[in-house]
Amino acid sequence: MFLANMTSPDVDALPRDLVVIIPVASIEQHSLHLPVFTDSMILQEVVNRIEKRLSRDVLILPVMWLGYSQHHMKYPGTVSASSETHLAIMNDVLVCMIEHGFTQFLLINSHGGNEANISVLRQRVMEGYEDVHLYTTTPYAEPSSKKINKVLTLGSKGSGHAGECETAMIMAIDPDLVKTDALHEDGQRRRESIPGLRLYKRFDQNTEHGGLGDPRPATAEMGEQIFQVAEDFLVEAIREIYRE
Repeated sequence: MFLANMTSPDVDALPRDLVVIIPVASIEQHSLHLPVFTDSMILQEVVNRIEKRLSRDVLILPVMWLGYSQHHMKYPGTVSASSETHLAIMNDVLVCMIEHGFTQFLLINSHGGNEANISVLRQRVMEGYEDVHLYTTTPYAEPSSKKINKVLTLGSKGSGHAGECETAMIMAIDPDLVKTDALHEDGQRRRESIPGLRLYKRFDQNTEHGGLGDPRPATAEMGEQIFQVAEDFLVEAIREIYRE
């Protein structure tokens, strides 16, 4: 069920142990060949597939397109919240649903830049709500990476920003959105110079034109397989939440 299509009495009639899905994405540059709405389009496709398979077992909130993308702000078209604002928005959305009595949440993320704030959000829920469970995941990253790497021509090297993986997924959604004449390999120009230490850098400091990886091997068929892997993982994860 999609929250946006329901009336308030419809929502009030729902069982409060229903799994509420909070999709969190971004709007930011995706190199020379993908639209700035890539992460949000991919996540919308993912939740559409979940709704078709589980329907009455999930309540899906609208995709939150404003993410943390300050590391992309040198590229026109990127729209980013500050870290504080992004965390506050996610927290406020969650608290609203908690106040309505819901207790089980699955936050599905499609943008790496959101992960730090999502970790803090989990901490806040643990600290402030004894009987609320917030599960979080990036479904086509770590949980499914081995299966997805088998689909990709480049394996793990194909999963970078606007690389083979994301390009294939957008091709599966709408191939006309991919500028195939602008596909170019890109990657980090400089690694951190001090072994064992981390430094947060902007994408313009690390790449030629905002991408990581090589999108050229991507196909729509590959994208469909990746969506299927993510869909299967999430459906089973939601069923597992109900078994807890």
